[in-house]
Amino acid sequence: MNNKDPEGPFTRIAVYGKGGIGKSTISANISATLADEGYSVLHIGCDPKHDSTRALLGELHPHTVTDFLRSSDARTDCSALVRTGYNGIACIEAGGPEPGVGCAGRGILSTFEILGRMGIDSSRYMYTIYDVLGDVVCGGFAVPLRREYADLILIVTSGEYMSLYAANNILRGIQNFDMNINRIGGIIYNSRGGSEEDEQLKKFSDAVGLPILVKIPRSEIFLTAEKHSNTVVAAFPNSLEASLFRELISDLTSTKRPVSRYRAGPLDVIKLESLILGRDISASSSFSHQVSVNFKPAMPKTVDGTGCFRVPEKPPLFGCAFAGAITVLSQIQDASIIAHCPSSCAHIVSNLLVSSHNRDHDKSGYHGKQTPFSLIHTGMDEKMMVFGGIDRLKKSIIKSAESENRVIFIISGCAPGITGDDIEGCSSDMSQSLGIPVIPVSVNGIGEGDFSAGTMAGYQASLQLVKKGTGGKRKSVVLVGEKILANNTSANFNELNQYLSALDIPVLCRFLAHTTVNEVESMNKQSLILPASSDESTLKLSEIISEKTGSDIFPYSLPFTFHDTVRWVKNLAKIFRVEDKGSALIALKEKKYREEIGLIMQKTVGKRVIISSSGPDISWVLEIVRECGMEIIRAGYLSSPYLMKDKQKISDISIIPDYTLEKLYDDIKTYRPDLVLTTIWLDHKKANVRYGMIPFCPNVGFFGALSSMKHWTSILFGPVTEGWRNYL
Repeated sequence: MNNKDPEGPFTRIAVYGKGGIGKSTISANISATLADEGYSVLHIGCDPKHDSTRALLGELHPHTVTDFLRSSDARTDCSALVRTGYNGIACIEAGGPEPGVGCAGRGILSTFEILGRMGIDSSRYMYTIYDVLGDVVCGGFAVPLRREYADLILIVTSGEYMSLYAANNILRGIQNFDMNINRIGGIIYNSRGGSEEDEQLKKFSDAVGLPILVKIPRSEIFLTAEKHSNTVVAAFPNSLEASLFRELISDLTSTKRPVSRYRAGPLDVIKLESLILGRDISASSSFSHQVSVNFKPAMPKTVDGTGCFRVPEKPPLFGCAFAGAITVLSQIQDASIIAHCPSSCAHIVSNLLVSSHNRDHDKSGYHGKQTPFSLIHTGMDEKMMVFGGIDRLKKSIIKSAESENRVIFIISGCAPGITGDDIEGCSSDMSQSLGIPVIPVSVNGIGEGDFSAGTMAGYQASLQLVKKGTGGKRKSVVLVGEKILANNTSANFNELNQYLSALDIPVLCRFLAHTTVNEVESMNKQSLILPASSDESTLKLSEIISEKTGSDIFPYSLPFTFHDTVRWVKNLAKIFRVEDKGSALIALKEKKYREEIGLIMQKTVGKRVIISSSGPDISWVLEIVRECGMEIIRAGYLSSPYLMKDKQKISDISIIPDYTLEKLYDDIKTYRPDLVLTTIWLDHKKANVRYGMIPFCPNVGFFGALSSMKHWTSILFGPVTEGWRNYL
């Protein structure tokens, strides 16, 4: 049994109970009784049905806080929020959105925020009563549980199992808030008249250590009072039911014998069911009463050979799925992007795209159009969080359709994922009415994954534009999965395109980078898929496109070293039957390459190097370092969630698979290398060594790795740290 603790006076009472159990009726009668006793009362209905104050105000449709929030003059007119009801009771209804849309819990949160801004202070009243829907798990409905709002909690329940189940869940919620604080006054028993109710409720109250404060019998008198929008206390003051409320209030307001308060002690579900329903339930037999179905989940074998069902672990999340989807779809230059999200989310993503675009163009020497994407947002605000944002979304779609863009993508973020906006239905309706494709992309980051998952969702959405492919002679290539946020994306493509032009191979589509709707539509069997990298997402995307279009996948990703580029060109030339042009291109580049690497080797031969990477493939680094005559004394992969060790192209050099940062620092002290090549910034105090950064997106082509080596060579002959660091 829980310990009781009569802590001082209370004035703020939260009444919780399952929907339909009669908590609103009981709350209204509690407020009416307090008013009859001469107390000033503030009654706040926290139920989206907004029926808590009906019996106190004598009207069916009171003006609610959500009505106030919905109205256009919500910032100025707040006089109608607080209504005076029976015997001077101040009444406020939180209200809620239309059924099926928006977030009622957000409405409760908004109610308390608005009341605070209005200066409506419960301390102005002797008693404040909160009528709260208790069987909804959304955090908004838990606001009245917070200690700054309520100092006494009453739980309304019947003796029926589902009502007791809800009451037990309420206790769990209170426990999460209060831990060892005692704030529960007890149970108000609203009887349904069942034969075993008394016994079942007694078992429950004893088990959770809470007293039954009063038993309200089932009576037609409540229905009669309800028909006249009145409380039993006001309509039938001499009734037995009214006297029960007066006794309850007398106990709650007594100064001589203050009501005791208890802490929450909920039961686990199995114990609750066993206690109330009389079932001997255990974990091994918990499903014995269910109907068997023909469903057999995969059972991986454990070490001892037994079958065990396990929920697969999710990989760690990095970045925002919403940003990932917008990043790739914004590359379709004649497509409109509508971001269904708050303005702050759109602002962050827009800055990301503009910044990466400017860096890329500065690197490539291009200074043309600065913002090649069309992005508008719905600007979801507090009002839309409560009521849903479909109306605003439709207006944004109509506005976007006024442009000459050929397709509209609707990308929804976390906020509409919470409100439950029907993005798919809205997109379908608007596509039919406007006569242009409106494609929804739901990337609610809360449930849909990270940046990488968002990019994949964007890619798959754009594939809806692809038309049915046709057969025939292979004529072009489709470049897939370029790193579009890198600062050398355009420079890499320009280099690559020079090789393809020398081979007379056109690029049909860059999927997706600086492309158009027509280019995406035209992808078909006449194209060869060129993966930009060998990472898992790019290879998966290439497979999806191949399945969609019937195109073959080129078995090599974009090359970074001279020898990889030679292989890449030879195989591509063979597929397109232009071997002579491939050989000519290689011969042209090889002479220059030998001249440049000869100059570098004058400075690098014999230098000792340690190499560490937090994920990217370092096979190209190993190759260029060795070709320049440098000695690799240690090489390994730092522990990283991005790393897929089995996918790495590793040469004959022994690679340390779990090369931690601590090991790296120890090896630097032990071996004293001339140079460290790494993907992370080193602490100069721990590693007094010259080091260069391995790019996550290297330059491609015959001279790609050589450009990195030129930079690393310059580091060999500079100071270990910048001059200003010497003064730290």
